[in-house]
Amino acid sequence: MDIRPATEADLEAVAAIAASQPRSAGWNLAQFKEALERIWVLDDGQVRGYAVFYEVFPEAQLVDVAIRPDDEGLGLGRRLLETAVAAFKERAFTRVTLEVSGGNEAARGLYDALGFKVVGRRPKFYNDGSDAILMDLDLS
Repeated sequence: MDIRPATEADLEAVAAIAASQPRSAGWNLAQFKEALERIWVLDDGQVRGYAVFYEVFPEAQLVDVAIRPDDEGLGLGRRLLETAVAAFKERAFTRVTLEVSGGNEAARGLYDALGFKVVGRRPKFYNDGSDAILMDLDLS
């Protein structure tokens, strides 16, 4: 399985994955096109997942990550994020940040396992009343 920067040919698959995941950022194809240079994909002949990172050196921010529903639970999200984090570390980034819904236990468990630490909270931030949990991963 290859983890690589997205190409324009990947974007329809990325948008379809986003549409299939209720906890994704909810972007449409045009928004993914605007963010093309910020998207990583997990690909084995078809796109199985993606992650979107904004980079403001020396920090990277994970904005969205999703795996195809049929591929959930296989460790693909972890593999995608581990590869991205390693690449940021190699490029001398010092931190990766993210925000996750307090109600998204699966994502929070993954981020905890990867070493992210809670650094803040925005109470009742999401429409469902859940808190936004702010997390950082120190790469230094």
